Amino acid sequence: MGIVLGALACLWVLRFLLLMSWFSEGEVPPKSRIPNIPPGASVIEQGKECASGGCWWEITVAPAAGQSPEDLAREMGLAAEQRKWPTLLDPGFVYVWAHPRSGQLEIGVSYRG
Repeated sequence: MGIVLGALACLWVLRFLLLMSWFSEGEVPPKSRIPNIPPGASVIEQGKECASGGCWWEITVAPAAGQSPEDLAREMGLAAEQRKWPTLLDPGFVYVWAHPRSGQLEIGVSYRG
């Protein structure tokens, strides 16, 4: 049992180190790290985007009727960029940001800030 736990711990550390290096430039966090969308708001578009420096999830969300994109960002806790700590199943720091654009909220989720 101890050997198995030791091996799993080594694999977790190895994955963490790979995510912190440039070898992971094309990696995106698992979809479970994307923030939950509140009731009334709806996802218009979701996809993986890549550019110089890495890849990220990009989610376009339409706010609920009568709600502004800025209010939606505040409700989701995305008024400022967030840095989320590694988890047991995802050993990388995750950055989440949001920008109001054309009456919608553009949300980004990436391993690089």
